[in-house]
Amino acid sequence: MPGFSVDTKLFRELGELLVGRESTALVELIKNAYDADATEVTILGEGIAKPNGRIIVTDNGVGMTKTEFTEGFLRIAGRSKLGADRRSPWFQRRYTGEKGVGRLAAHKLARVVKIISRRWNGKDRDPVGGFPADEIIDAAINWDKIEALDTINEIETSDAISLNSDSSLGRSSGTTLTLSPLRKQWTERDREQFVDEVATLTPPEVVVGPLRSTVTAAPPLFDKLNVRDELRPGGFQVSYAGDLTLSESELPAEAESASWIIEIDCDKDKRRLRISVLPTRKTQAEFTNAESFVLNRKLEETDPSVGFQARLFQMSNGQWPKRYQGVRVYFEGFRVLPYGDTRDDWLQLDRDYRSRGHTELGRLRKRTGWDLPVGNDKEMLAIQGNTAFFGAVLITRSGADELEMLVNREGFIPGKQFDFITETVRLAIDLQVRLRYAATSEVKQARQITRDRQQRAAQRAASGQAPTAYNLRELHEVARQSLNNARLAISTGRAEDAEAEFVQLEENLLSAVELGDEVISEATMFRVVASLGLEHAAFIHEVRSLSLSAQTLSDALESIARGVADETVAKRLRAIAADARQLRERLRRNAIYLADVTGIEGRRRRSRQALRERVERVLGFFENAIKRRSAVVDIDIPANLQTPPLFPAELVAILSNLLSNAIKFMGDKGRIRIASETGNGSFRLRIENTGDKVDPQNSDRWFEPFRSTTTSIDEALGQGMGLGLTITRSLVDEYGGTIRFVLPSAGYATAIEVEFPRT
Repeated sequence: MPGFSVDTKLFRELGELLVGRESTALVELIKNAYDADATEVTILGEGIAKPNGRIIVTDNGVGMTKTEFTEGFLRIAGRSKLGADRRSPWFQRRYTGEKGVGRLAAHKLARVVKIISRRWNGKDRDPVGGFPADEIIDAAINWDKIEALDTINEIETSDAISLNSDSSLGRSSGTTLTLSPLRKQWTERDREQFVDEVATLTPPEVVVGPLRSTVTAAPPLFDKLNVRDELRPGGFQVSYAGDLTLSESELPAEAESASWIIEIDCDKDKRRLRISVLPTRKTQAEFTNAESFVLNRKLEETDPSVGFQARLFQMSNGQWPKRYQGVRVYFEGFRVLPYGDTRDDWLQLDRDYRSRGHTELGRLRKRTGWDLPVGNDKEMLAIQGNTAFFGAVLITRSGADELEMLVNREGFIPGKQFDFITETVRLAIDLQVRLRYAATSEVKQARQITRDRQQRAAQRAASGQAPTAYNLRELHEVARQSLNNARLAISTGRAEDAEAEFVQLEENLLSAVELGDEVISEATMFRVVASLGLEHAAFIHEVRSLSLSAQTLSDALESIARGVADETVAKRLRAIAADARQLRERLRRNAIYLADVTGIEGRRRRSRQALRERVERVLGFFENAIKRRSAVVDIDIPANLQTPPLFPAELVAILSNLLSNAIKFMGDKGRIRIASETGNGSFRLRIENTGDKVDPQNSDRWFEPFRSTTTSIDEALGQGMGLGLTITRSLVDEYGGTIRFVLPSAGYATAIEVEFPRT
């Protein structure tokens, strides 16, 4: 009677269809180990860039018997894991693989797979030694031999599959898969892509673990998130070794790197949704009016029955490391591709970031009955893309029983449950955008008012007057005028006018007090620096005297050399004279530099100055330190570019502080780039260096007094006091400018940018 026959090419076709990429294939093998109650899995790569490379997957699960291997592992699309609530034998885990196609992952990776599996004997598991075993199987599948046959009916009588079994006493159970030779030689790019994809195969502990009390002032929703559905907790760890060893993680070890923390708890049984948006302590220190918000609502009857949890970290002025950017989705503790990939925008954050405009967030506007924080018609300007978020959405089979994977194991089939999850996560992010905009807009407005005040003062003050001194004098004059007006109003019986003048007088006095407090708060710190400056100024005379002495010594040595008959001695004397001349030149340059900083002319009047010339003069002071480090300094400043009106001593101090830091931390054979440009009414100076990194997101602390990072004394640069950046910011603030660490250009580790108003 006629029937179907199946060509062996089916394995190749199914493998390509059901297992999209190498990382997906390994994930399927890791899931098999998880379903087998393993707590540890190791992925070892050996010679993967060579023709006979191999990957070895080892776990400590319950293993397989001969029967389980033939009826389970060798049966494509088997039913062993199907059922209403099928779970693993010991930890009672919900099975992650339900289509019986995981073994095709072995076909995707290699031409031959060898299996050694020791089967658990059913006795209690030892917490240290694992499951005791009583049977071992040794099997191999040669995919090339299988595909050389015509139909799968011929496999049983061929030698394409081998299987032997024996007793195994005194050993722990577990399975080892050896995949070799690999179907392709892995390039470095293949390896890097694999590492990027599996680095977040399971959710990082920083996301799902308890948050320290140092992160947020308000309590979070969760102590620890529910990662997977297992009735007996056992833990699950994946390690990578050999050629597949993961490089040291770029992920910040502390949640304090975040600006805001978003948490979601959707309880399927209670039909309740909770969303928490919390500012971190760092954000509250910068924006004292930053507020937290917790939404607690009963789900609507029309909402699907679904449960999940999520925790997201948001970064306001920076990006998370590339490997961890984006919001990832985890199903039973394993990442579901492609959600959160670099080019994946499943939450439409990148789309909205590109098209943001002056409007209120639409999702929140539609929920006017939810008692949400008040919106603003400019809040959408604060939307950020995927790079500003790092986090996990955790789904279990019991929480979302209708979710089904696509056939290639990458993504879920569209449906009501996943649509609800997507919309809820995005709603939570929009709440964070609203709260962040409300917290920062007021502070930014106040800072802008201060900058505008200083800019106006810089334009109006005399060339020999500091902008802050001008502001204080102006407030004094306005207050004096208000007092005279009040006296006149009282003398003529106009009580209301007098009261109005007194109100104005009080406001001006308060402004003067605030401005005075800003100056006084720096006074103690600057007295220390001023005392050093006096010694510095006196030292200039010593330097000049030493310079003249070096020149006299050089001339004397040259004179003696001319009278010496022995040419060898004369040559040596002339060499010493040359060293003395070089010493004299270095002392002369340093004296000029010190005079620029401490001399009377340097602080007598403000003027526009040739920036490149000033930079080169300051670099001359650090010439010896630069040479000792074999460093390269690139100056990308037009010769005719002039600064805004500044005191020369101020400009030299700014350049000295920034360049000395760049030189200290660039490392040996490092590079420094100094660039400047004008445009849009501003003047910008940017200094970049190799070596040590500074995270722009966490850089504000380096502007605090006495925050020196220098622990050793440099021969040329000395040991930092921790005041350089503090003083520099004060000088920049004086003119209504800004100074901040920014993301560096390619090839550099750190960048700092100073911006002044052009006028």
